[in-house]
Parts: sequence; structure tokens; C-alpha cells
Amino acid sequence: MSAVGMVRIAVGIVLAASVALPMAVSIVTEVAAQPAPAVGAWATYRWTATAKGAVPVVVEERDAAGQVKRSVVEEAVAPPPIFVTYSIVKAAAKTYTLQIVTSQDDAGTPLSVTQVVVDKASGKAVRSVIQYPKGVIATPESTPRPLREAAFPRGSREDVTVPAGHFTAVRGTAQGAEVWVSDQVPALGLVKAGWPAGTLELVRSAPSGAKDLLAGGK
Repeated sequence: MSAVGMVRIAVGIVLAASVALPMAVSIVTEVAAQPAPAVGAWATYRWTATAKGAVPVVVEERDAAGQVKRSVVEEAVAPPPIFVTYSIVKAAAKTYTLQIVTSQDDAGTPLSVTQVVVDKASGKAVRSVIQYPKGVIATPESTPRPLREAAFPRGSREDVTVPAGHFTAVRGTAQGAEVWVSDQVPALGLVKAGWPAGTLELVRSAPSGAKDLLAGGK
């Protein structure tokens, strides 16, 4: 059949919820424990994955007689970005609580809410939980820690532009990631980070205003 017209319709292109974030990479294991940021500090990042996923696409072909033939093929499609907000929601004498919220847009409904209780002295997790539809359950700890410029004494100082604006940041590497760190950024201290799987870039931040989304749920 000689195709006169062709229409391609994506059947399922929303891959964001299934895209793996670099949560399993602790980007500070090569540096000493950092001072805990202030309670209420938060920063939102955009995670852009480099890997593409297979998506079913309906192909419509119309011949000269007007007959339509439909078939389904798979195409490689880059997933939409995921937004991740890191915040400090609690602090005690020896620990602080780092909250990580993922969503499909900058201010959308959370896909997941994780909280990690971190020991201030060592930077290690004391407890980690994640919110699922059935409630809050304990999970293995696997999240980044707040970073400061002093953690990279040999790092180069560079200008970097991200959705949040222009920053002068210290560039270094940590556990498989290339990172740009600035003490101007609340909560995580991270301006930008790059992994083979994708890039994390600062969208917006503030030194206060973070809310504990799991309060009363544990």
C-alpha cells in the first residue's frame, strides 16, 4: 500500500513517575559531615533524565483510495522532567530531618514524600520513611545530604546558570556526580549536579517556609 497520509498518536508518554531519580547516590560520602541547615529551608530542583523510554505509538496510514490502516509501533521518547524539593523540617540536639518531595510539576501534587532523620555528627541516617498510598513505611536510606562550599577545598569556582538564576559556585565531584555548590542556596546547598542518568538543576529556594508533610503520619 502506498501511504498518502500518516498520523502518529502517542498512546502513553507520561513516564515521569517511573523515572529513577539519583536518590540512591549519596553525593556526600566523600566529604565530612556538614553543618545542618536551618529548619524551614527548602530548595526545588528539576530532574531531567538522559535515558529514553519505549512508548507505544499508533500509526495511521491512508492510501490513495482513502482506506486507513492502523498499527502500533514503539518509539524512544525522553521522559518529562520530575521536580524534587529538599527541605529541613525538624531539628533536635543531635539530629535533623531532611524531607524529599517529588512531583510532576513545580508546584503539583506530590508523587512521593520521603523523610530521613540524619545524625548531625556523622551525616548518617538514623531513620528513613516514605509515604505510599497505604501509609508511611520504613525504607532504606538513600538520599543526598546538604553540602557547603568548604567541603570542596580543591574545587574550582565557576559561574553557572540554572532555572533559578545565575550563581557563582564551587565545582567538584562526589560519588559519581559532578556538582556545583553554593552557600547561597538554602537546604541542600546544591546549584546543579550531573549524573550519567541525568541532571539536577535548582529551580527556586528560600531560607524558610518548608512544611512537614508527614506530621502526625508516623
